[in-house]
Amino acid sequence: MDPLANIRMVLVRPIYGGNLGSICRAMKNMGVTRLVLVNPNPEMDFGEAQKYALHANDILETRSQVTSVEEAVGDCAVVAATTGLKGLYRSHTKTPRELAPRLIESAQQHQVAVVFGPENHGLSNEEMQFATHLLTIPSTPAYSSLNLAQAVMLCCYELYLASEQYAPPQEFHPEAPVVMRERFFDLWRQMLLDIKFCDQVKIDHMMMGFRRIFGRGYLSEADVNILMGLARQAAWAAGKSAAKDPAADAKRADELAK
Repeated sequence: MDPLANIRMVLVRPIYGGNLGSICRAMKNMGVTRLVLVNPNPEMDFGEAQKYALHANDILETRSQVTSVEEAVGDCAVVAATTGLKGLYRSHTKTPRELAPRLIESAQQHQVAVVFGPENHGLSNEEMQFATHLLTIPSTPAYSSLNLAQAVMLCCYELYLASEQYAPPQEFHPEAPVVMRERFFDLWRQMLLDIKFCDQVKIDHMMMGFRRIFGRGYLSEADVNILMGLARQAAWAAGKSAAKDPAADAKRADELAK
């Protein structure tokens, strides 16, 4: 059972069609598909909502519409009401990251709601009385009010991560073993000498720097093969360039004559 299927976004008295469409798109991005509107603005531009929803019009079209918060969340075991205000009864808020695991846990077996107030002033105390948890999104005190669609996106994002459905891409190639790294460093050592990047006196110090650089992250076998190829090509190019240098040719002729 996908727990996100049991989670609904509840918008209380939403005003703007653009926000509504953007919310649908944000929900679909994060796998949340259930949308409930409580007394939306009767003059809301649903044409604008469709435009902003883009490929998430299915969420817009399958929305539910009710006349009270109680009706919107009545069958839910856990209800998180969002607030940006401070006060005695709003002092135990949690962030979306803190609360998302609890919501996902409940959504394994029960209905769950996240409730958002209208764009102009948020939820009233009466509308928040059905909440089991209060949720606030951290923001700078210089401008703490978030756009409604952005607030929904942040909450849906944390819920999606908490659902553990996202699998980050894995490195396809195995990490290079020591013996392969040492072969690579030997090639680079000789290449640095061939291209005259440094001389015999400084090469050991220079190689310690390169070892530190290449030791900072994951170095795969494919990475090492590319770097060894670079060293061979650079050494070949340096030799070819030297062969075209008359002075170098004369020096080599003298060495051969000895």
